[in-house]
Amino acid sequence: MFARSCIVGIAFLMFGLTGSILLAQNTSSTRDGVYTPDQAQQGAAIYATQCATCHGDTLQGSGQNPPLAGDDFLNDWTDQTLGDLDSTIRNSMPATNPGSLKPAEVADLIAYILKMNKFPAGKAELPVKQDSLKLIHIEKPQ
Repeated sequence: MFARSCIVGIAFLMFGLTGSILLAQNTSSTRDGVYTPDQAQQGAAIYATQCATCHGDTLQGSGQNPPLAGDDFLNDWTDQTLGDLDSTIRNSMPATNPGSLKPAEVADLIAYILKMNKFPAGKAELPVKQDSLKLIHIEKPQ
């Protein structure tokens, strides 16, 4: 009986470690080039029409409108995920019509925000699905 419970315990431990390793392999960071230059350019156009009035032309923010670039933005969002940022944008922006942006537009906006925060571009577009964005952690650029 003891040997059987040891084997079961070891099996659960191995499964847990394997699951943790697989999860770690499937996560990435904003330092890994998670958007394309074209996607950021599309995001810039959306930003100009939907966001710049409140957040400023250079994403500096103003008054109640927080900055979307720079140290204050990075301090607020570091250790969160792009899924968190995506959720905030989807549910509350633009302030004049919250929830009106399409998921692809939000992904493009995030790509632009990443570019303006000096994160490197990559070869693949930022995913649109929030589950995928939750696997990308926001880390300060090096």
